[in-house]
Amino acid sequence: MKIQIKTINGILFLVLEENRLDCRLAIDFKDKVSELVAEGSRLIILDLSAVDFIDSSGIGCLVTSLKLLGPQGRIVIWGLKAPVESMFKLTRMDRVFKLCSSEEQALQAVLN
Repeated sequence: MKIQIKTINGILFLVLEENRLDCRLAIDFKDKVSELVAEGSRLIILDLSAVDFIDSSGIGCLVTSLKLLGPQGRIVIWGLKAPVESMFKLTRMDRVFKLCSSEEQALQAVLN
C-alpha cells in the first residue's frame, strides 16, 4: 500500500496513493491507522484524490479507523472523485465523515 504520511501541528495528513480502497488494501490501511493512533494521532486529514473506486471493505476500514480514534478524534476526507463520493452518499457515510472539496477546507473542518 502506498501512503504518504506527514504530521503538522498535531494533525496527521494521509495521502492514499492507490486508485482503489477495497478488500485488497482495507486491512493494511486499518493497521497503519491503528499504529498511528497508538502513537497519539487524533486528528486526521485523509486525501483520497487518487482513489477511483471504494467498496464496502474500504468504507468499513474508514469506520473502524474512526472508532479507534475515540470521541476526541476526527477524520476529515477530501478530494473525492464522483464515483467515490457516490459510494459515501449511497452508504450514508457522508453523514458520518466530514467530506471536503479542498485541503484548506479539510484543515478548517478538522480544527472545528
